[in-house]
Amino acid sequence: MVNTRGYTAVPNIEGPTSNSQYDLNAQELEPNMGMPSEPPLYVEEMRMEEPQAPEAFSEKVQRFRMCFENNVVIPVKENVVDPLAQMISLVSEKFDLFLSKIGNVMVMRRIFYIVMMSIIAALIIASDRLPNGKARGSNGSFSDHDLLLQYARKSIDLSKIERDLEYISSMPHMSGTSGDVAIRHYIKESFDKNGIRLAGEEEFMAYSNYPGNASLHVYPKDDTEGFDIPLNEENFNPMSHNGHLRNTAVIYANKASLDDMASLQDQGLLDGDFILLVHYGDYVFQQMLTAQEYGAKAVIFISEPHEDNKNVVQMKSVALPQYGTGDALTPEWEGSIRDPIDASEAKYLPKIPSIPISTNQGEKILATLSDTGVKFSNNLFSGSLNDCRLDLLVQTAIRERHPVHDIVGKIEGSEQAGRAIVIAAPRNSVSYGATYPSFGTVILLSLIQLYQEMVYKFDWKPLRNIYFISFGGSEFNEAGATELMEKRRAALKSEVYAMIDVGQIGIWDDSNDLDIQCHPLLADLFQKNTTSRKFNVKVDNVHQFGDWTPYLAQGIPVAIISSPRVMNREYPIDTVEDKFDVLKDILRDKKKGEILSDVMLYLVEKSLELIDDPFIPFSISNYVDFLSSTLKELQKECSNTVNFEEVFSGTTLWKNTKLQFEKWKSEWTDLMYGAGTYIEPTIIAINRWSWNYLLSQIGVAQCLEEGLLDRAFYKNVIFGPKLRLDKGDPLRSWTFPEIRDSIATKDWSSVQAQVNTLGTILQNSARYFLENKNLHGINTNEF
Repeated sequence: MVNTRGYTAVPNIEGPTSNSQYDLNAQELEPNMGMPSEPPLYVEEMRMEEPQAPEAFSEKVQRFRMCFENNVVIPVKENVVDPLAQMISLVSEKFDLFLSKIGNVMVMRRIFYIVMMSIIAALIIASDRLPNGKARGSNGSFSDHDLLLQYARKSIDLSKIERDLEYISSMPHMSGTSGDVAIRHYIKESFDKNGIRLAGEEEFMAYSNYPGNASLHVYPKDDTEGFDIPLNEENFNPMSHNGHLRNTAVIYANKASLDDMASLQDQGLLDGDFILLVHYGDYVFQQMLTAQEYGAKAVIFISEPHEDNKNVVQMKSVALPQYGTGDALTPEWEGSIRDPIDASEAKYLPKIPSIPISTNQGEKILATLSDTGVKFSNNLFSGSLNDCRLDLLVQTAIRERHPVHDIVGKIEGSEQAGRAIVIAAPRNSVSYGATYPSFGTVILLSLIQLYQEMVYKFDWKPLRNIYFISFGGSEFNEAGATELMEKRRAALKSEVYAMIDVGQIGIWDDSNDLDIQCHPLLADLFQKNTTSRKFNVKVDNVHQFGDWTPYLAQGIPVAIISSPRVMNREYPIDTVEDKFDVLKDILRDKKKGEILSDVMLYLVEKSLELIDDPFIPFSISNYVDFLSSTLKELQKECSNTVNFEEVFSGTTLWKNTKLQFEKWKSEWTDLMYGAGTYIEPTIIAINRWSWNYLLSQIGVAQCLEEGLLDRAFYKNVIFGPKLRLDKGDPLRSWTFPEIRDSIATKDWSSVQAQVNTLGTILQNSARYFLENKNLHGINTNEF
C-alpha cells in the first residue's frame, strides 16, 4: 500500500522470517506505514507429502518385475526384436549369396569386416574427436599446455556467453528471493550439462534485509508544511539499520571524510541531533563509520548522475567489512555451531539508518541549505542547523536468519588430490546486475565449459583439483563466501592454495585495461605476457573487499581479475538500469568480441599454469622482495624507538629459503629436461609434491590464530585492511594492518609488540622450509 510520503515494496523473499531488533514500535509509525499484512509474494513453496504405509520389499519387486515385463520387455520383443531378427536373417542370406559368387563365403566375410572397421577408424580419426593422449600427463610426463590452449582458443563460444547473460540478468536476483532460486537452478543445470561433478549446494542462514517502507519529508526554514520527496524500492541500502527521525536538522557533509567532519565540527555544525547529506565516496563503509562516530543520527547518500540521467539511484551496501565479513549475527563462526548474537551487538552492522537518493532528489534538499558554514571543494556549502529539517523513515524488511546458497563444482586432479585452487564469482544482485555480477557468473560458466571440454577431448586431468564456486549473499557482506570458509575452514586451509575471483571482469572500458589484485606470490604469474593479447595488464596488491576477503584473512593467496569500471562500481552497477539491453550491442561488437576471447584465453592460460604446472607457480623471489621493500617503508613511519631487528632477521631467513628452493627447482629442471626424456622418476615426484605442500602453506603459516586486536576475523598479519583506509594510498592500507592501526594512534609500545610478533612469524615460517631442505634435495647419483 503506497502512501503519499513513502512506499511499501517487499521483494519476493524465499524462506522463513524472524522478528528484527530494528522493528519500529507501533506507536512510532503512522497507521499506513506498517509492514504489509499479506506475506511476501516470492516465497519458495515447499509442498510436503503425506506419509504412507510402507509396502513390503518383495511385493515391490514382484510388482515392478511384472510391470516392466508387460510394458517394456514383451512390446519390445514383439515390435522390435523379432522383426529386426527376421530382417537381419534375410539380409544375411542375401549377402552370403552375393559373396558366394565372388569366392569363399567365410574368407570374404572377414575381408569385408576388416575393410569396414578400417573405414570407420579412419573417419573417427579424421573427425578429430578421438582422445589423442597428447595433453594427458602419464608415467611421469606432463600435459601439453600449448595443445590445450590451442583448443581453448578455437572453442570459446561468444554466443553462449551472450545467451547465458541474457537469461541470468533477466530478473532481479537478490539472495533469498525467487529470482535467486531460478538462477541457482540454471547454474546447476549448466554444471550438469558440462559434466562437472556438483560437489554440493551449501545453504547458510544469514542476516539479510530487503526494501520495505521509506519516506522523506522536507521542512525548509520558515515553511511549516514542507514537501515530500517520493521514494520507492530503489531507495534502499543493503544492510541498512532501521529508524524513524522527526524534525531533525540536515547538514551537507560532502563525502563525510575525517577532514570533512573535522571542518564541520570546528564550525559548531555537529551539535545536537543531525542527519548527514553526503555524496557516495570510495569507501561507503568508512563513511558510515565516520558518521556514527561524529554523532550523526542518519545518513542520506546522493547518487551520482549518469550523463543526463539524474534520476538513477545506486543501492550500495552499508555493511562494515573492516571488522569482518559474513553473517552479522554469527561473527567468526558458522551459524549452526552456536546461537546468534543480538543485532544491536553486531560490529558488522551500522548503528544508524541510511538511504540513497537520486541527484534530482538530492538537489531538492540542497536547495534548502544556505551558502553558509563550510564550503567544500565542489563549491557546495554545508548550510546551518537552522536551514532545513527532515522527517525520515527507513524500515527495511529484515530477516535475521535467511538462506544464502553457494554452488560448488569440482574437477578432480590426477596427481595431488590434497591440493586445489578455487575459481569463483558472486551471483546475487540488488537488481538485474548485468554488468556486475551476472557477467562474472557467465565468465565462470564459460570457463567450466572450456575446462570440461578439454577433459573429454584429450582424456586430460589437471595435476591438482579445481573447485568452481558460485557465491551467494555477496550483497549481505559476502555472507556465502564467508560462511563456507567458517564451516570448512580446516579443510579449505589445508587443501586450497589459491583463489581466483572472476566476478569483476568486463569488456566495457575503452582503455582495455585489466586490473589484477593479487598476493605477491602470484604477481609474477599474472605479469608474464605469454599470450598475444589486445588488453593491458596491471598487477597490484589486494586493496578491495569482496568474496575473496575470508580467504585472504586466513592467509590463502588470492587474485581478483577486474576491469576498472567494474572494480570501481561505476554506473549502471547497483542500479535498476543494469540490464542486458545496455550491454548487448557491446557484446556483439566484433572488436569487443576479440578482446573477450583474449580475456577468456588469458584466464584459461593462467589458471592452467596455477593448477597444472609441476610446481605451484608461486614466486618466492617476488615475495621476499616485497617483504624487504615494504618493511623498510614501514620502518620509516615508526618512531626511532621501534626496533625492527627481529623482522629483518625474518626476511634474511626468507632470502635463504628462496635460494634453497631455486636451487632445488634448477636441479629438477636439469634432471627432467636436460636429457630430453621428460619422464620424472617417482622419488623425485614425491619430493616435488613435498615442495608444493610447503609452497601452499606459506600464507597460512603467517597468520595469528587469535586474529588482530579487536578484529579477530582477520588472522593474516601481513595482508588485510586497516580499520580506516587511506584513499590516497590504498595499497599501504592493506599491508601490516594491525601495525598500521597502532601507528595511526602513535601507540609505540603496541607497535613494538606487533613488530616482534611479525618477526617471530616470519622466522618460524622460513625455518620450516630450511629445516626440511635435506628431505627435499635431489641426489642425481642415485639414478
